[in-house]
Amino acid sequence: MESISKLDVIYVILKSANKRCHYRELYSKLQSYLTMSDLMKFIFELKKYDLLKSLRNETSYIITPKGMQYLQIHEELTNQIQLEISGNSSIFKRYIPFFKWANMFKKRG
Repeated sequence: MESISKLDVIYVILKSANKRCHYRELYSKLQSYLTMSDLMKFIFELKKYDLLKSLRNETSYIITPKGMQYLQIHEELTNQIQLEISGNSSIFKRYIPFFKWANMFKKRG
C-alpha cells in the first residue's frame, strides 16, 4: 500500500469539503491510505482548528473561510515547489507523489 503524508490527507479533505461532502465520500477517496478511525481523527482536528465545519448531524462537512485560506496558501506553495521541480532541483524530487495527488483536484478543461 502506498502512503501519503498528513498534509496530503488534509489537502484532500479540505478540497473535497469545498463543495460539501459526506464522510463516506471522503473515506472512499482515502480508504487506501487511512482507516475510518484515522479519517475521523483528521476531521476532528480540522474542526478543532476551524478549518472544517460539520453539517447535518456530523456526517457532512464544508470548508470554513479559514480552511479556504489554508488551501490557497497550500496551492501557492505547491505551485512554487513545482516550478523548482521543473527546474530540475533535486531537493524537491521526493515530493513528486504529492503533486500527483494535488493535480487530481485541478479543473480539467
